[in-house]
Amino acid sequence: MPTNNNIFRISLPEGWRETTVYSFEGPHDSGVQHNLLLVVNPEIEKEMTLSRYAKLQVEDLARTLPAFELISEKQGILPSGVPVAMVVYRYSPSDDLTLFQKQYHIIAGEKGYSFTSTFSKKTLKTIANDVDQIVASLKFISQQA
Repeated sequence: MPTNNNIFRISLPEGWRETTVYSFEGPHDSGVQHNLLLVVNPEIEKEMTLSRYAKLQVEDLARTLPAFELISEKQGILPSGVPVAMVVYRYSPSDDLTLFQKQYHIIAGEKGYSFTSTFSKKTLKTIANDVDQIVASLKFISQQA
């Protein structure tokens, strides 16, 4: 079922900026409460390429996540025609837990969009397919002032 975000306007004083995060909750399976987060970065450099944008995101993860290991990186095109960079990695927040995350990075309209979803080893092969379909359904809706 399609869902549209809640669109509104708000005035922010100097020193404030938008840092939009959307969260979509999925099923609980294999010890993981699945979700999909979308972070919208409204201030990316005008000359930023998709490859560079994705690389910067991965570099931040590698510095902050324990036992970070990059599994795969690839680029593709969403059905809407928008280019996407996809990254899969694993990390271990504790000695007895390894999680997998999949990220999808998009640049559109001078904004950066980063989807992130967390999986177990099992659900990286099952629920990840649902997440792929959700991201593939992304369409940017033109707004009039």
